[in-house]
Amino acid sequence: MQNSYELFIGIDVSKNKADAAIIKLYRDRSRKPKLLRKKIAFRFLTSEVDAFLSTVRKYVDDNCTHVTYAMEVTGTYSDNIYDALTSNKLEIEDVFLLEARYVQNWCKTHNRPKSDPLDAESIASIIAFEYDVKFVSKFDSSNEKGYTDLKHLVHRYYQLKKVLTQEMNRLIATCDRFFPELQYVFKPKSAAFLAILSVYPTTYDIINATKSEVFDLVFQATKHHVSMDKIDSLFDYCKDSLAPMVVSNDISSLILNQVSSVYHLRANLHEFEKLVKATASQFVLFDILQSMPGCGAITAATVIAETCDIKRFSSADNFVSYAGLAPVNKRSGSSVEVLGKISKKGSKFLRHALFMIAEFARRHNPILKHFFEIKKNGNKKRHRLAVVAVANKVARYIYSVMKHNSEFIILDSDLSRLPEDTRNSFFQNISFNIPKNNRKQVYRFCDCNGKISEFVYNSKDINEE
Repeated sequence: MQNSYELFIGIDVSKNKADAAIIKLYRDRSRKPKLLRKKIAFRFLTSEVDAFLSTVRKYVDDNCTHVTYAMEVTGTYSDNIYDALTSNKLEIEDVFLLEARYVQNWCKTHNRPKSDPLDAESIASIIAFEYDVKFVSKFDSSNEKGYTDLKHLVHRYYQLKKVLTQEMNRLIATCDRFFPELQYVFKPKSAAFLAILSVYPTTYDIINATKSEVFDLVFQATKHHVSMDKIDSLFDYCKDSLAPMVVSNDISSLILNQVSSVYHLRANLHEFEKLVKATASQFVLFDILQSMPGCGAITAATVIAETCDIKRFSSADNFVSYAGLAPVNKRSGSSVEVLGKISKKGSKFLRHALFMIAEFARRHNPILKHFFEIKKNGNKKRHRLAVVAVANKVARYIYSVMKHNSEFIILDSDLSRLPEDTRNSFFQNISFNIPKNNRKQVYRFCDCNGKISEFVYNSKDINEE
């Protein structure tokens, strides 16, 4: 018994390679632990992972009671290594994940510099000597139910959306210099804005065109929603412009290239949006989640992709914490404890989706609207705090909806606890008479008799995405 020991292997995963360190810890605490290997480097190849496991198992004999592998959660870098170790582990072996921020804070506390070999040793030390270490649960990435595929598609959608925003901002910045008058008449990002730039990239080009040509172009681009007054205004502004009248062909080519890029990205994003919706529609929860006011198709797909199986969360509190919406407590001594900012741990995509739902719900869900107003308390500086509080509530609603596979229903019993003017405002903005060719999102309401009715919002400023 005195000779029994455990092995703790810390693995630091980086791009295309990993470093590992091995610590031998005896059950007999009078014997000092040993750092058996300070650095074992291997690449993400089956042969090298097998060689790494063989190296570790050379230190295992009959006195070894357990072998623990641990690594940081580093997204795509750690997934394949984790899966490889898990699928090839022996009966006495376990593989765990640590939160990267936890390892970083531990190194800072113990004055350890950040480098790949030393990080591996730090991780090994954490799992060997820290008794209260908390591991991160890893969801099965075998893609048996299609969660992994949907997650990759959703991430790509947001990447394209970000690139499109960046390219559009560059185009607007260029127009501020060479065609500022266009934004006085047509909104940036609008169909008319892009259509004009695709043919007349500068102020000089508009001045040398005819009003009828420009009108016909915008008339087609906006599907006949333009008046001649706007074209007249555009020409008047251009004649009074401070922009340079002589622009090189290079600048014109630059603007035309940016417009073409925006069109291409928009088309690509639209195609990817259809792909995300088609993939997400295979999940039963896709339609159920959209029963929540403010939860559109892309938002519902994001929630499903980032949550995966809701059963892996034992409570709503765990789900809120995974979304990074749980407050971080700040304690000073034994008497002062202050609720700090949200942790922002876990999935940033899920947190963004919950914020989008919360922003809509605080305006159109009477219960959450009242909750938002209480939290804000008329103070503009508390706006962000109030939205976070609503997002926390939304996360709990979503947990319940996903766990019970039931659509979101606004209950009359919840409405009855609200002020009278809030209740009246709600019923004034909804209609139980749903048109045959309705294009609005349909929601459900349970009255005091338990009867469930469907309704739509009459508000014209609703934006469900």
